[in-house]
Amino acid sequence: MITAAAEESVLWLTITRPRAANALDAATHDALVAELQRASADDDVAAVVLQAAGDRVFCAGADLKEFSQIASAQAALKRRELLLRTLTAMLDFPKPLLAAVQAPAIGAGAMLALACDEILMASDASLSFPEITLGLPSPMGVAMIAHRAPRQIVQRLVQLGQRLSAQDALLAGLADQVVVPAELKAYCTARAGDCAARAGHAYAVNKRWMHRELKRDLADAANAATANQHL
Repeated sequence: MITAAAEESVLWLTITRPRAANALDAATHDALVAELQRASADDDVAAVVLQAAGDRVFCAGADLKEFSQIASAQAALKRRELLLRTLTAMLDFPKPLLAAVQAPAIGAGAMLALACDEILMASDASLSFPEITLGLPSPMGVAMIAHRAPRQIVQRLVQLGQRLSAQDALLAGLADQVVVPAELKAYCTARAGDCAARAGHAYAVNKRWMHRELKRDLADAANAATANQHL
């Protein structure tokens, strides 16, 4: 579920599934894509901030309980298709899109943050991609990380399954700012306002050009994950 609240020219979108660790189910994917489409067409919205409810987790990734009634390979394919559609919608969003990461962002949840133009993290938040510990490939995670950070960071996150603290994420280029938790909301408000002042045609054109290779790599990564899925 996604809730939307406008504060002047900034729209705050909140992942509101705290009892499910803000995991991404089909309804949440659909709602996020729909809200971004509405915001794109709304002249009163100049910037969007993506945040999450609660203080335990930003997003625990895909909701693995969903699609449990079908074969695991088909369930994984459905989750990838939903994630690819959401990430593409975020990358295509023509206005400033910021992530307010107040707590751990895991797997697909970390990819949501990485799809934003700026990633603003609380000092006790973190990024992680634990798929390797489950024997699952994560080409899409590789694509998202590699477009922001050096190879050794991809190795740590994806191949070793290590958790990256907010401060290490900042040093690696995976976060744009780290603040104490109590200041995250105010800092995001200020940054969103600053970005909103620069929104417009030029911002949209630049963003589309910046993301052209990542969108291609994401599509290729999703196909690779399907082709190499263990059946």
